Amino acid sequence: MKSLHRRIVVGLSAAALLAGGGVAAVSASASVTGKAAAQDLPVRLLVGLRSGVAETTELPTMKRFGLSEAGAMSKSLLGEVRTKSVAVPSGRAKEVTAALKLDPNVSYVEVDPVATKSDFRPNDPLFTAGRQPELAKIKVPTAWDTTKGNAIKVAVIDTGVTPVGDLATSGKVLSGFNFVNDTANARDNNGHGTIVSSLIAATPNNGAGMAGVCSACQIIPVKVLNAKGAGYHSDIAEGVIYAVKAGAKVINMSLGGYDSSTVLKNAVAWANAKGVLVVAAAGNENTSKFSYPAAYADVLSVGATNTRSAANARASFSNYGSWVDVAAPGITAGLSTGGGYFYDNRAANYPVQGTSFSSPLVAGVAALVASKNPGYTNWGLQRAITSSARKNTWTKFGLVDAAAALTKGNDTIAPTATGFSPAANAKVRNGAVVTAAGVKDDWSGVGKVDLYLDGKWHSWDYTAPFAPALKIPGRNGAIKVQLKVSDKAGNAKWLPVRTLIADNVAPTVSITKAPANKAKVKGTVKVTAKAADKSGISKVQLLVNGKVVGTAAKASAVLSFKVASQSKTMKIRLRAYDKAGNVKYTSVLRTYYRA
Repeated sequence: MKSLHRRIVVGLSAAALLAGGGVAAVSASASVTGKAAAQDLPVRLLVGLRSGVAETTELPTMKRFGLSEAGAMSKSLLGEVRTKSVAVPSGRAKEVTAALKLDPNVSYVEVDPVATKSDFRPNDPLFTAGRQPELAKIKVPTAWDTTKGNAIKVAVIDTGVTPVGDLATSGKVLSGFNFVNDTANARDNNGHGTIVSSLIAATPNNGAGMAGVCSACQIIPVKVLNAKGAGYHSDIAEGVIYAVKAGAKVINMSLGGYDSSTVLKNAVAWANAKGVLVVAAAGNENTSKFSYPAAYADVLSVGATNTRSAANARASFSNYGSWVDVAAPGITAGLSTGGGYFYDNRAANYPVQGTSFSSPLVAGVAALVASKNPGYTNWGLQRAITSSARKNTWTKFGLVDAAAALTKGNDTIAPTATGFSPAANAKVRNGAVVTAAGVKDDWSGVGKVDLYLDGKWHSWDYTAPFAPALKIPGRNGAIKVQLKVSDKAGNAKWLPVRTLIADNVAPTVSITKAPANKAKVKGTVKVTAKAADKSGISKVQLLVNGKVVGTAAKASAVLSFKVASQSKTMKIRLRAYDKAGNVKYTSVLRTYYRA
């Protein structure tokens, strides 16, 4: 696994913040690793389930090792991205991993990476007078002439949020969750999340404190990092899913690192498919190397400009490259957990800087766009910001321009699709997929396909080839299915209703003619098999010692095997599939011995 010395965008040196008041020293970086033990945290394994396997499926390997999943909240949230989280003793992690990888229900097993806080200071800190020049740099005051924002919910996935100062206004900081301790108390015991939240939504024009970008915005506090700035990727992923379910329109993550994890990638993709914009800090290592989650698809990645530079030059610490979408000032004001305010002040000699603080400025701009255009999904919000940015040489789109972002339109043309499979009146079983055909969108791109069963929403898929599954255990008979194909901007095309025939009854299969049980055999052994099912039989197979030795595509067939190619003892079984995909796997029907 990677070293703990990989530095990223999380955390701060916050002793002064916790005390409150005045100008405080702030930094923003952290590390990601798979070596949980190095942070005195137990090892967690992330276990991904294969497509078609129910989220509630119990894994025999976990039971055999006496392991259990995380709590009910984690189980529910991670189930959305088909993942189980399980803590294991560090000495048994390799053994358990190897065993889980052999389970046919398992897609992947990964060590849950740990994000940790570490301090960052630029080599040559410069200070200027002025308290919030960052807002003018991205034309927020001009944008306020159009909208000061509505009650858009912005989730801050961080160290928690303490509702003090401009964040103490009633309804400003909503109920949240603490995934570090699995409690509802999401207060900030580090300082970082409170600063981030103040940049997004501190109440402006009230004669005190500071001005956030979106005055009426509401903060959903999601604590995923502990007081030392350490936290699991699975907790961050749970936080993303929780935020979406809590109604967030925008998610800010001023955290990240150079290691990726499947669970975090999938959680971000899930949020994208729900129409929620994820904004993330690009990192503070002065490198073009990808940092995650900022570099994931459809995440709005934010680098930092030097607020003190008239030319909006890149801050010396900021990561850069074509994977970094936009830039915003990285030296900002902020609110401490004690209720005091700080800002970039030459005399104080305490810099407040990092892409951790660029990211929430952009999240606030996204909330302004959402306030003016409530129908915009994450794609519309992101496009408004990227298409209006002022070009520079080190990001893909340039410096954010809040006022110009409010003027941008959206994709209003629905995607196209030619149909779907299975065909009308086809036989289907639980877990069968319904696949959209000829799916295309010429602008925002296809975002998801929703499956409706008997007129009600049933399931969805948000990755190509867009094949949502039928979850119909115990259903038999006619069912009506319909697909809704949506692009990333939220435009939709409905495909016609189609009747399918649900069949969840397994076929029957038996031996009608074969050598007697416990017979000694030689040469070629012939076994006559017969299967039956109301949906029809698609194939019958003969297995010797668990391996298929013969297949016939009909209900009654003579299957054979050569004794010389088998072991001395041969255990005979049959397997039959009906046309709906149900399978019958018999117990051992005959045992033969080589003559």
